[in-house]
Amino acid sequence: MAKKSYFVSLDKETITEMSIPDTAEYEIRVTQEELEEFNVLLRKNKHENFWFAMRNLVFKPFAEGEVEGMREDMDENLMKAYRFLYEHGTMETKEKLAQAGLVKEVVRDFDEE
Repeated sequence: MAKKSYFVSLDKETITEMSIPDTAEYEIRVTQEELEEFNVLLRKNKHENFWFAMRNLVFKPFAEGEVEGMREDMDENLMKAYRFLYEHGTMETKEKLAQAGLVKEVVRDFDEE
């Protein structure tokens, strides 16, 4: 299956075929199947972010134990997203991740698997 370039913005939770000016984005080269895999990960992050806010801001503002578990899950999902970006990213994407100080974390996660 042919790989195609896409531009990912984790801040905006978007994947586009064209670069958008003034957006913090990462270019990846993936197959359609790999893109769907990443879309699932983004949807999961979006869903968890919504429920994290709902549970902590509205219903249980002081349930710190539950909050910590949710934070850990969100951190793990975010690292999976960065790992995917690193694995499928262009050299420019890998450089951006390095400048953000994320390469050590991503590479360490690869080593642990």
